[in-house]
Amino acid sequence: MSDNSAQEKFGNWLQPASPGLYGLSLPALVVAAAGLVFSLLFMMKELYLVALVVLLVTALVVLLGMVKFGGRTIIGKITDSLSLATRKSSGSAFYVTGALSTLPPEDAERLPGALLDVDTISGTDGLGRKYSLLHHKAVNQLAAVFGCSPDGASMQEQSMVNSQVSKYGSWLSSLSVEEGLTGATVVVDSASESSAGTCAAIRDDVAPGGPAFAKEVLDHAVGTLPARSAVLNVYATMVWDAATLGATDKDVSSAVAEVAARLPGQSEMLRDAGAGSPEPLVEEELAHVAQLAYQPMRDQEMALDALQGRSAIKDWQHAGPGFFDDSQGRVVFHDGVASMTLMMTVPPGAHITSRSFDRIFGPNAKFLRKRVALFYRPVDPGSGARIVDKLVKTADWKISTRKGRPTSWDLGAKAVAEKTEEELAQGARLSLFSMMVTVTFAPDQKSYRDALNQVKSLMNQLIMPYRFVEHAGSAAFHTTLPFGVLPWRYSITPLWIGSGTK
Repeated sequence: MSDNSAQEKFGNWLQPASPGLYGLSLPALVVAAAGLVFSLLFMMKELYLVALVVLLVTALVVLLGMVKFGGRTIIGKITDSLSLATRKSSGSAFYVTGALSTLPPEDAERLPGALLDVDTISGTDGLGRKYSLLHHKAVNQLAAVFGCSPDGASMQEQSMVNSQVSKYGSWLSSLSVEEGLTGATVVVDSASESSAGTCAAIRDDVAPGGPAFAKEVLDHAVGTLPARSAVLNVYATMVWDAATLGATDKDVSSAVAEVAARLPGQSEMLRDAGAGSPEPLVEEELAHVAQLAYQPMRDQEMALDALQGRSAIKDWQHAGPGFFDDSQGRVVFHDGVASMTLMMTVPPGAHITSRSFDRIFGPNAKFLRKRVALFYRPVDPGSGARIVDKLVKTADWKISTRKGRPTSWDLGAKAVAEKTEEELAQGARLSLFSMMVTVTFAPDQKSYRDALNQVKSLMNQLIMPYRFVEHAGSAAFHTTLPFGVLPWRYSITPLWIGSGTK
């Protein structure tokens, strides 16, 4: 049966911004105007040297601290470099577990960074499914990780894909009215993994008493399988504020019970949105996800061990890497491999469809492993209305202050802002969003160049401005893991979460 449904297009992206002039932001204009006024006052009093100094200081403040080059100010780049140098000199840029670790014995093999102070809390939800919540004690949050099994757009009719996209939008909209929810992430983890586990599983399923000829044919067929196969895992992580759900500093049981009661409902919404049969992950599965992220070259060994009922890591407390080195800047090294992370700085510059992200999400032979993490920060309806009202006024300001006729980009930004305002009035919801991509490759120059060129190609075809994380590689790497690390809970104004609105 043919399906003539067209792919729906999406492009209602907004970037939070304040009114500006001549490419300068509103704060930069205020500082520049103040400096100019004070300079004029000093000149009226014939203090020309003081006036010149004020002008120079103002220009330096605006240029170094308020004008962005490649997504960062010069001051920001300098402070990042100083921070990295400080961490290198103190030894905190190199993380070692096991017998050589300087951590207390009970923490000697835990995950680093923001995940060091995270524990698991296990139980059973209303559907009788086991789960393990991640308790982020530093920020008092509870994260539930769902393992998803989407069919993929290429395996379904376009009308079904359009319906699932609509349901996905409904799920995003529900985030804004979910009590206690502070954020959600969707992580697409892809790799070109060894086929050894699949081959061994097929051979193990052969009946001992089967005909010898049949066994020989099956063994030959298995031998023709490719050495590596594409693997794609999708994780949806929901994060709640434990205090909002009734937890105290010493007891989070009430919040855990509340989250457990919500897991079936979240599973149902994710299923409608195309997530297949989402199931909450348990502690051993979470540890396995971490181990594959740190040691992707051990995928064959882990697959064969799993077939025999063996698992080197079964608990969260021992899921950390053997070592993690982020002293080099952009590239971090861990357990014999290397990784780098980039982040979206501006929303996509064109309309997208349900197939636009196929290449960035799918497995790629240039990487040992690739994670694409989408972050969603819910905005309550009242705040959303104020944000969009400000965006409409900003669009009007840019058009009225531009010399000559307004450009199509100016008119387009105003049209999107007004359309969003109309949709909010009809009951739509607003969510801040962004995207980060972590790629892992062999620790040599050729693999680095191949991975760099490939990830740039994948990002450029999205028409999405981005930048690489140069001085906080460890934080970026662990943020893209599906463990509920929400950047805005650890930093006041991170670039990666203030860059897009939907």
